[in-house]
Amino acid sequence: MLTASTPGLDSPRILVVDDEVLICELIQELLEDEGAEVVTQVDGRSALEVLEREPFDLVLTDLKLGNQTDGMQILSQTIRFHPEVPVILMTGFPTLENAVTSLKSGAYDYVTKPFTVDSIRAVVRRALDNLRLRRENVQLREAVNLQRITEALNSTLELNEVLQVVLESALSEFQADSGAVLLDCRDQRRVRLAAYLGNESERPDLTVLYPPKDHEEWRLGSREPVLASAGIEAPFPCPLFSRPTRRSAMSVPLRAKGEFIGVLHVARNKSPQPFTEANLRTLEMIASQATFAIENASLYDSLHRDYLAIIRALANAVEAKDPYTRGHGDRVVKYTQAIGSQIGFGEETLDKLKVAAILHDIGKIGIRDDVLLKPGKLTDDEYAEMKLHPIIGDRILGPIRSLEEVRVWVYQHHERVDGKGYPEGIGGSDLAIPSRALIVAEVFDALVTERSYKPAWPIPKVIGFLRENADTHFDRDMVDILVGILEREGESFYKENVVVY
Repeated sequence: MLTASTPGLDSPRILVVDDEVLICELIQELLEDEGAEVVTQVDGRSALEVLEREPFDLVLTDLKLGNQTDGMQILSQTIRFHPEVPVILMTGFPTLENAVTSLKSGAYDYVTKPFTVDSIRAVVRRALDNLRLRRENVQLREAVNLQRITEALNSTLELNEVLQVVLESALSEFQADSGAVLLDCRDQRRVRLAAYLGNESERPDLTVLYPPKDHEEWRLGSREPVLASAGIEAPFPCPLFSRPTRRSAMSVPLRAKGEFIGVLHVARNKSPQPFTEANLRTLEMIASQATFAIENASLYDSLHRDYLAIIRALANAVEAKDPYTRGHGDRVVKYTQAIGSQIGFGEETLDKLKVAAILHDIGKIGIRDDVLLKPGKLTDDEYAEMKLHPIIGDRILGPIRSLEEVRVWVYQHHERVDGKGYPEGIGGSDLAIPSRALIVAEVFDALVTERSYKPAWPIPKVIGFLRENADTHFDRDMVDILVGILEREGESFYKENVVVY
């Protein structure tokens, strides 16, 4: 039985194409006795149509067929729609040239007529055994890749990083040229393009919602996996689907707890090889892993935003206690962003520095009010307590893994480059460069604003103080940048309304 020698291929589905009815009937009887499901076609054109719409595990075809078709066309059509399926060519007029051409074109084997029952049975078994082994190898590779993808997805809780891992994994797995993740906007009809990987010149607009609002039925179409080739329109809301350069594309829905949350999409623009049903099944498995990771990342992202909002509220509460320092954090944001931009910090560092500027005094929430709000000079004991606020801030930010760098800068914002600051006396190369920007910005704001213990200083006095303390309290590069800004912009730099971040 074919099923006995080909585990994993119970009742293999076989297409037999020959313009001689007796040959078709003979092979059909033989293979059905072996446990196969056999479909026969005596017309080559009909066989081409069947191959386009029905799945098979093996194709046997005569090399010469009527109706202006031949076995090479059957071979080509099989490779196009079922690239993993072996094709056995049969001919009553064997030549070495035909044999070489067919094998070079992708045929599994070449059988000459007349043939014996044993010879057909043997070549079919070999072909199906070969197919089984290849499918098992694919399954093994998919299992290894899915494990690798799972490990990569579990390595981060940042949503953008999760989406990037998903797309990189999908494009690598399928040798695809571009991919996208679309996430539900919760408006019942549309999705947003949350991530894209591929040719930068073809990058879609991430701010656009898909599809247009007048497209009423897309959610029905998006609930099932879609496999599309060039020239075949797919009812799916993705800008990559409609590109004229697309040769083949796949999309699968992302579902969490049975609810539609988005779409995973990949496309081939260069390779002539179309995606297969097996590829689509693998993409569904990747989507299943991705959905779990996206859920976790989205939850983490939501909790992270909520946590930051709570901390920002606490920072505002600290400032609200003292009218002299109200708005201090927002002003320090402005100054650190100006310094960081001039020194060449990247966007990511500037964003983190913004957070550090907002939260740098968060530790004052743990300082007693009679010390924090004392109008006069602090005693030595009171000053010692006040110097604890960077340590308290460090402990507050400790649970947030994504704020590890921010936490360092907050901890160091009262250090000095000469190592005479607090709480640890860190200086020189041990003092982080963003911390140095925060240090000079924080002191600058204290100098140019009125405090309970001093009036606001005029700008010439501030510049003189900064320059005198360069290389001791402050990093000279930071001082030079800030002084340069002050000389260009004057009082407008620190007296204009500050945008609250």
